[in-house]
Amino acid sequence: MIRPINISREQFPKSNVKSDGMITLNINCDNSSMEYIPDIEYINRDGISLYIQLVLPCDRIKNTPLVIYVPGSAFQWQNVKSVIPAISLLVNRGFAIAMVQYRGSEVSAFPAQMLDTKAAVRFMKINAHKYGLNPDKVYLMGDSSGGHTVLMAGLTVGIERFEEELYSEVSSGVKGIIDLYGPTDITKMNDELSTQNHIEPDSPEGCLIGRLNVLENPELTGPTVVMNYIDSTREIPPILIFHGTNDELVPFGQSCMLYDKLVKCNKKATFYAIENAHHGGREFWSNQVLDIIEKFINRV
Repeated sequence: MIRPINISREQFPKSNVKSDGMITLNINCDNSSMEYIPDIEYINRDGISLYIQLVLPCDRIKNTPLVIYVPGSAFQWQNVKSVIPAISLLVNRGFAIAMVQYRGSEVSAFPAQMLDTKAAVRFMKINAHKYGLNPDKVYLMGDSSGGHTVLMAGLTVGIERFEEELYSEVSSGVKGIIDLYGPTDITKMNDELSTQNHIEPDSPEGCLIGRLNVLENPELTGPTVVMNYIDSTREIPPILIFHGTNDELVPFGQSCMLYDKLVKCNKKATFYAIENAHHGGREFWSNQVLDIIEKFINRV
């Protein structure tokens, strides 16, 4: 019996075992190929391990830009791997994607989701060179509740109550934020037409603040409002916003409020209204949108 050895996958030796008739292939990655590294543990909180799913361009060059992606989940535990087919479209354009799992609102209320995301940013910066990534070209991207999370993570850099000592040798700051139809003020989501109640304790927004009524707890909802962290004196990264005009879950006006505040405070922001698009869908992964995202990442 041979005992296991503790070495990296890169150091693991080639097997000498052979079978008669087997066919050996030497694979060369082409431009459309990618490498998937599953279940990278980036933090353990009170016995709960949280993981990153990392997808890399197979033909990546040194210092590849990295997008930290937070999938939407109504603030609950995410099915992170389900977005791999969509984000692979960005990987094919030369970007590495790290999909972040955060603590769901079932176990932790706000700001747990944002704190986990900031920890993931710092973890990936520290380990960037291990994967051939550029720690100075890191971006945040998220959809729906993930959009809210990345906005909060990107806009609260340097605010003491939202910073932790873990991985504190690097900043959680990023070069840019890409927000896909994220909520920005949970106290105003019922001010527009929606197919979901956003106020009750068992709503996604109520669960975010600890299964409480959204309108009855302003001391808890105030810190979740994205616009509260935007003013003319604070430096923030450029923000790219996409939202469907027919969004049935996160009202379109949520992105309008965000964009209007950014413009008022003279911040760099671009807002694309996707005509007739609903909550999510293939429109947000069309070549038109991907072209805009690619230009944004390469420009900022």
